[in-house]
Amino acid sequence: MKAEFILKVVIPPFIIFALLVWLTAENYISGWVMYLLWVIGFVVANIIVTKISTRWSIQRMREKRAKEEKNNDKSN
Repeated sequence: MKAEFILKVVIPPFIIFALLVWLTAENYISGWVMYLLWVIGFVVANIIVTKISTRWSIQRMREKRAKEEKNNDKSN
């Protein structure tokens, strides 16, 4: 895996959860609001990671397909 991909996958969730930990530790959020924000944080982080992973996977598949087509054209 490329370092760029890893950074794109790690940094957004890290920022989200660092903010949630800070808000929770400083008692800015508590009770049901805290639970709600943590659940929303997990959902948003998963969506971001899935979106980035899907784009990267699709890009790899397109490159692989293009390379295979190029090799097939050369052999014909």
